[in-house]
Amino acid sequence: MKSTRGTKLKLITNIALLFGFIVGNANAIIIRHDVDDNKYLQLGEQYSASVAYVGGCASTVIGNNWLLTAAHCVKGREASLFTIKHLGNKYRIASIIVHPKFDKKHDEFYDIALVHLKDPIDNGKLAKLYQLGDEIGKSVVFVGRGTFGNGSKGLIRDDGKQRGASNTIVSASEQVIGFIFNSPEQATELEGISSRGDSGGPAFINIGSQLYVAGVSSYQESNGIKEGKYGVSEYYTRVSTAYPWIKSVIETTKRVEIAKHAIIDSIKNDDLEKLTSAINKEVLTDNAIINEAFYQSVLLNRIELAKQLINQGAQAEKVVINKVSLFEFVLKNRRKEYFNMLQNETKQVKGLYSDESTVLPLLVSRFSDDANLLDNIKRVIDQGANINSKTSAGDTAIILAGWNTNNLDLVRALVKFGADLNIPNNNGDTPLMDAAYLGKIEILRYLLESGADFTLKNNSGYTALDLAIKKKNKAEEKLLLSYVNEISSD
Repeated sequence: MKSTRGTKLKLITNIALLFGFIVGNANAIIIRHDVDDNKYLQLGEQYSASVAYVGGCASTVIGNNWLLTAAHCVKGREASLFTIKHLGNKYRIASIIVHPKFDKKHDEFYDIALVHLKDPIDNGKLAKLYQLGDEIGKSVVFVGRGTFGNGSKGLIRDDGKQRGASNTIVSASEQVIGFIFNSPEQATELEGISSRGDSGGPAFINIGSQLYVAGVSSYQESNGIKEGKYGVSEYYTRVSTAYPWIKSVIETTKRVEIAKHAIIDSIKNDDLEKLTSAINKEVLTDNAIINEAFYQSVLLNRIELAKQLINQGAQAEKVVINKVSLFEFVLKNRRKEYFNMLQNETKQVKGLYSDESTVLPLLVSRFSDDANLLDNIKRVIDQGANINSKTSAGDTAIILAGWNTNNLDLVRALVKFGADLNIPNNNGDTPLMDAAYLGKIEILRYLLESGADFTLKNNSGYTALDLAIKKKNKAEEKLLLSYVNEISSD
């Protein structure tokens, strides 16, 4: 295996797309097997203010409104990534700018991107861009979070802890700098290498008290060695080469202005009295102010203040945040009580949701264990939600119900409401295929009895029967075979 770009975020993403699960932040540092892990944890903590996380990848804080990351982390996701995390806080993304020469087919070249933030990071420690061409021989520190391992055993576990590690740059081409995960006899004191999900992270160089970022984590080469073990090579996109482009983008990009008003301040300060006094007819027609006010109310979970806004005339059904409705945004942020309030306050509104609204699959995926889920599903359908609407991954409500739960009553209800059993997601997987793959025999039986098409194939060419056989799910295989044989005998 020459390049292990796929052993990082992209391998996880490909598996996720194949089997339908969601990629989360799974950044990683692999350490020496003979050094106390606490030392790596302490090193990681020292750099926390200079590192942020975006879309399952790491990034470097290079300005109050700017992050530096890998292009392959964000390319094609510019419209779906809304926030980043820094020191546990969320900040909104204004735009994502990928290097114009980046090509996913050859992503070891120009694998660099900038994230322009709408909300400034005021408590970050900014890293300067390294501009010199003398990287070889320099000591670097890199930081990551999640899957843990060491050079002796390879990958071990996901623990969500941020670690730092060091290494020495041993090579530099025009596009990348590189180093090797050396065994203890040749290693630095806190030698390490990044692992799955650490793409986009920084290679820091310390010069005196100033922190510089010299590279952006891009890909690895296994050199015939198992992932995470001593001897693996790692390559970071070279910042000094990309510096002119980075400087140009930052200098020519206009900062996004955030709406300001007493209403917004009162929501931030949780002051219902001031909110009420600040509302007037003029401000209720200012979309920028109202959208920002509702955004802050969701972020801070200010349900009573949001309710007051609606009672005073704000039209929640017209609010758009990050290109989705307020209802979808609330569900994406798992604000159950907030969503219940919205439903109660808009219960008289008809045609509340468009056919493209993802409110129904979001409702199923976020609140699958909620006792009131079926009532909520009926309500949103009555208010116009499309039973077969899809998420960006192509998942319908019934696909998510079958994948995330063992709730046969939920699946039955969705079918009763008109769910199409044969609509595939972006991987070509149908609810029947998922039930066969996951070994959910009762759901599988019900779907078959309800007319699900067992002859369909996913993007990998597998039928539901193929997946049951692949997973050695004998009961599911037997049931599907009975249907296949019945058709064959006819």
